[in-house]
This record gives sequence, structure tokens and C-alpha cells, in this order.
Amino acid sequence: MKLLWSDNLSNLTTNYNISPEQYGLFLIRYEGTAQAAQTVTLDDLGNVILNWNADDKINVDANLLSQLANEYGGFIEANSAVGGAFAFSIVIPTGAWFDSKNIYDIGKQDKVYFKLDYPAMVSSLIASGTVSIYGKPRKGQMNYIHKILSRSVVSGGSGIITDAITTPNIIELYVKDPASLVSNIQISKNNKVFVDGDVESELAYSNWIHLLEASGTLLAIEFAEGKNVLEAVSSNLTYKYTFTGAGNLAQYYSAIEFTPSKSQESVNNPA
Repeated sequence: MKLLWSDNLSNLTTNYNISPEQYGLFLIRYEGTAQAAQTVTLDDLGNVILNWNADDKINVDANLLSQLANEYGGFIEANSAVGGAFAFSIVIPTGAWFDSKNIYDIGKQDKVYFKLDYPAMVSSLIASGTVSIYGKPRKGQMNYIHKILSRSVVSGGSGIITDAITTPNIIELYVKDPASLVSNIQISKNNKVFVDGDVESELAYSNWIHLLEASGTLLAIEFAEGKNVLEAVSSNLTYKYTFTGAGNLAQYYSAIEFTPSKSQESVNNPA
């Protein structure tokens, strides 16, 4: 890994323009010391944006990215002591979770930046701390961007809510702790039903296919289980949730944005 940027957490926000280069991964690490009797949590890490030429490709909370790192890789650092040291790391992939070959080719003509906001990191919570952004230089071919975005569902009470996400080429749908609000779930893509059943069964399957060693509460629905990004090609996704009460269901999705011009450019003119 290569250190790209470091900033003080007391600033409560940071921006970093990524230098032109080819990258195979990014890692963001938050570390410091909590105030006496205080404990820093994943929720305190705030939000992460990766913007590429004025378009957000990632715009989600760091808590989700930590859970996704555990879902698709090995254990990701998440340590915090009461009144003591804390350290959290999150991963930003440059391809689908199963695809380590796709890279991000950031050229001189591109404006790509990270914007991190962590307003909870005030002096009453932490005594000191830094946030660091690392990149993994890697030569290769950029065929697409792996977007990670949020689409929460708000329920006013028990009942069924149906809606659609019109973003093309959704490859994963993620739901935090669905069992706390939802009993049944139905997901369709291109008018084909992929999921239709109770939440507990879907969580059991999600935990198994992602090789978790302990029961997890993040539901990750895969639309490319054959590990081919072309399986993700679609024009829409429809969801139908049976809610057991009022609340905000934290729903997210990943989508593939194909980049044909970058595909050739990354091979012929690497950054």
C-alpha cells in the first residue's frame, strides 16, 4: 500500500484529489485516542464519497464499507477501547468484490477525489486522531467502475412497500439488519424474480455464500453469483418489503458502470 494523504480528524472533514496513476485498491484508516470514558464507534466515522469527474461513484457511510469488507474479505481492522486507542480501516475496491483484475486508471484529464465527513469526531469524543488514505498501485485494464450508493426505504408502519431503482447494472443489493424491520422480501431484476422469501432464510443463505464464520446481520444479495460482471447487466431493479413496523431500512446497492473508452486507454496509455 502507498500512503496518499493524511489529515487531522479534528478538522471533521477532508478532501483529497487522487493523483493520476493506476490503482487496484484504496484503503482508508481512522486512528487516534478517545477522551476519558468515551468510545469511538463505526458510526462515528461518518460518510465516504468517491467522486469521478463531478459524479459520485461511492456515497455511503463508513459503517457500511466496514461491514462489506468483512462480508467479502477477511477480518477488517475495527478496534476501540473506552478512553483509549481506536483504529478502523475500510476498503474501497476498484472492481466487483470478486474481481481483483479491474483497476481504476486515473488520467491527467480526470478529476477524482475522496471527500470524507466525520462530524462526530469532536473534541469531546476524541483527544487526537488522524485519517489516512492509501492506494495500491497496480497496472492493468479499467473496464468499469464499481459504484456503491444508498437507497433507504422509510416505513410509516406495518405493511408492504414496493418501489424500483432505475440505476442500470446493479450487481449487489445490501440491507443492514433487515430482520429488525422486515419479515419478507422480494427482489426482481429485468422482471425476473431473484429473491422471494422470509428474511431469516435470505440472511442464512447470504452468510453461507459469503463464507462468514459467525452469523451476520448484513444481507448481501448477489446478482452475479457466477462471478461474471456481465451477469449484472440490467435496466432496473424492483424491491418489495413486508414491514413489521415503522422505521428506516438502510438499503444500499452496487452497480457496474462500464467504461469502454477507459478500457482501451488504460492499456495503451497507462497513467
